[in-house]
This record gives sequence, structure tokens and C-alpha cells, in this order.
Amino acid sequence: MGIYIADKQDMPWVNEQYEQAGFVPSHYDHEHIAIVTYNDQFAGVGRLVYVSEDEAEMGGIYILEEFRGLALAHQLVEHLVQTARDRQLQQVYCLPFEELLPFYEKFGFKPASSTLTSIHTAVAKKHQWCLDNYDKNVLLLTLI
Repeated sequence: MGIYIADKQDMPWVNEQYEQAGFVPSHYDHEHIAIVTYNDQFAGVGRLVYVSEDEAEMGGIYILEEFRGLALAHQLVEHLVQTARDRQLQQVYCLPFEELLPFYEKFGFKPASSTLTSIHTAVAKKHQWCLDNYDKNVLLLTLI
């Protein structure tokens, strides 16, 4: 297992995974995109999307089906949270499906309604898009 930081040449693969998952595509220029590997194969992907100089939305956590059950999502989220902390971001949002709340709480995420008075407009719009487009409930969390 390892983490590989995507470069521009990896973007077709990254967005192919996001298309299969029904996620919003990535845009290399304002994102930190991490690919988790297993036995030197790309096994999953996740990202920090910078919405301002000191705010980001962590998301797009997707592990390919054949690599699930290997704790790769844990490694990927751990990397993204550490990257956010290393960059001293003031706010990190996350928009997971409701059933994933216990997983994200392990990393310090809490429901935004209990922690924030204002939410970045881009994140609020994406949250609404998720609520409108997914059959499952999508939460808005922030990193504490």
C-alpha cells in the first residue's frame, strides 16, 4: 500500500473512476489528488478541492471494487487529512453519504451544523447538487 500524488497524465484514469462512481470530475489545477496503490496498482483515489486559499473540500474517496476490504480508504483519508493539516487549512469540508459518518468521525469530522456559522458558497452548492442527484442522503461535515 502506498500513496501516489496524481499528475496531469493521470487525469484520464482519475476521471474515469469518478465517472464510474457518479462523482463530479476532478480538475487538476486546483486540487490535491491522491491515488492509493496496492501491489503497485492504482487501487483508489481521493482529493482535496481548494475552494479558497485556506479552505478545501475533501472528497471523491473511491476504492476500486477489487481492492475493497483492505483498509485503503482509511489510508487515503488519513493522507488527505494530514495534507490539509500540513497546509494549515482553516476549514476542511467533507460530503459523505450518511452511512459513512462513523468512518469520517474517526478522522475528526463532525456535522457542520454543530460547528459552523457559515459555509463556503462552492461547498454549499456542491452539497445541494449531491442532495439533488444521489438517492442516498449526503451529509456536510467539517474537520475539527
